[in-house]
Amino acid sequence: MKTSGRLVTAGVALVILSSVVACSAASSSPPSGSAAPSSGGGQPAGLGFTADALCALASPADVSAALGTTVGAGVPSGVNAPSCSWQAADASGATIAATDPGSVGQIPYGLQNVSGSHVTAVPNLGDAAFFASGATGTTAELDISKGGRAITITVALKDPNTTQAQQEAAELAIGKVAAAKM
Repeated sequence: MKTSGRLVTAGVALVILSSVVACSAASSSPPSGSAAPSSGGGQPAGLGFTADALCALASPADVSAALGTTVGAGVPSGVNAPSCSWQAADASGATIAATDPGSVGQIPYGLQNVSGSHVTAVPNLGDAAFFASGATGTTAELDISKGGRAITITVALKDPNTTQAQQEAAELAIGKVAAAKM
């Protein structure tokens, strides 16, 4: 029974972290000097991405390899704060969300009051990349900026004993594929 509660907690944490990213991205505007592409129907896409474009940054095979479990197709959502989420039958999942390039390298809103929150540079990934995380647990997210746009990658793994290093490794695997396509 304890494992089930941890799975629900990990899933809820992924949803909350994705929601925080989406909410903070919704209040941001595209980088100055760049026009946001259309999301279809003449509506601009949020932060330089459409939800479909975010889904195209990583294939289900890429995400499955990173998570160590099979995921379905990415599910696009949002316009002003677009994201794409992949989900496995075992409750593991990943999300790529558009974000403000100015937020890369900053402590995200959801971690600002968490003791020991910090950012760690990730070399050789996009124009700039950082893990943002709390001191303990699996609270990490990978933020990448490239070409005036930015994404946040979050991962939740089914195993309740997942370490932050394992979470970051999965996020980095997805990040490398996504950054190459940005």
